[in-house]
Amino acid sequence: MAGRLLFLALIGAGMLTVNPRAVIAGPQGDSAATAAVRAVTPLPRAPTPGEASLEVRVFRSLNRAMVNPVFDVIMPFVTDSRVLRILGAAVWLALTVRGGTRGRWAALFLVLLVAASDQLTSAVLKPLTGRLRPCEVLANVHFWYQGGRWVWTPREVVGGFKTSFGFPSSHAANVTAVTLFLGLVYRKWVPYVGLLFAGLVSLSRVYTGVHWPSDVLAGNAIGAGLAWLAYLAFKRLVAKRLAVGKLFRR
Repeated sequence: MAGRLLFLALIGAGMLTVNPRAVIAGPQGDSAATAAVRAVTPLPRAPTPGEASLEVRVFRSLNRAMVNPVFDVIMPFVTDSRVLRILGAAVWLALTVRGGTRGRWAALFLVLLVAASDQLTSAVLKPLTGRLRPCEVLANVHFWYQGGRWVWTPREVVGGFKTSFGFPSSHAANVTAVTLFLGLVYRKWVPYVGLLFAGLVSLSRVYTGVHWPSDVLAGNAIGAGLAWLAYLAFKRLVAKRLAVGKLFRR
């Protein structure tokens, strides 16, 4: 009881700041004392882009104006890193087991391609640019909180939802790199299905409130560039050898 009174007194005196995020994002079932401690967290302030800017207008149209029950189910699924890892592992396994020599070479190139894409975006460019995510600097963002539930960020910008930087989008870069590379290697229907899936994942990053549109476009461009370089290397090192091998087997 004494602790609660002290807590309220400090807030009243202006010595502590209540974080509105705790009201929205706090775990269910917290005790009053735990909720009180969670609420008192220093929050860094980040400058908010002007609502009239093109970046914010496009973000709002994709993140807020498009909100609907169907996307609220689909987008968290396709943006989930665990789901993408499972799908990637299934594709890699299919290439290795069922793809023959060409498939095994493609699987090897995929490992190198994803490693290059992920490290370039996450370990190099994000720390270098230091760009905050929209859920950190904008109010009223439709946000998929901790992979568990939808929330709207408070009307007053408080931040504290994501600890990593956002530019460029690693999700967009990685999925674009994989799908475009496979589309170049196998052609036919693969490019259309793969790029449709890449577009859906890219859209999900904005819809869930964790990336600006330019984060995603930059990730798409990086993934596409790396996929093209990987395909050129694949053609030079692998495709010609496979063609020669078929010639000698005739």
